[in-house]
Amino acid sequence: MHTTELGSLAEDVAACLLRMRGYDILERNYRFRRKEIDIVASHGATIAFVEVKFRRAVGRGLPREAVDRRKRRHIVFAARGFLMERKMEERSCRFDVVEVRMGKAGAALVAEHLPGAFDAEGR
Repeated sequence: MHTTELGSLAEDVAACLLRMRGYDILERNYRFRRKEIDIVASHGATIAFVEVKFRRAVGRGLPREAVDRRKRRHIVFAARGFLMERKMEERSCRFDVVEVRMGKAGAALVAEHLPGAFDAEGR
């Protein structure tokens, strides 16, 4: 399976996990001025901007570690665009990460949702 296909599969797994936890998926692969957010979802009154990261093995670190400062700033920028375009600036929002990785046997996928993984300052 190619990296692009694995990334798409990881996003499908993340969207399914979020739906099972009561989130409504508002948009996938939202783009604002060449910056992208993998999943935009709502949970109650809160909008969650979700970055999905996949790793085959943890030898290169956990998937969440790949959401570096630059990537966080891009997500925050795109989130502001999303809220502005939809006139939702007053809505509460949060920045989450869903990490998807191969299980120990290599056949299963393991997904973990990290609500509030970083803040609007990119920290």
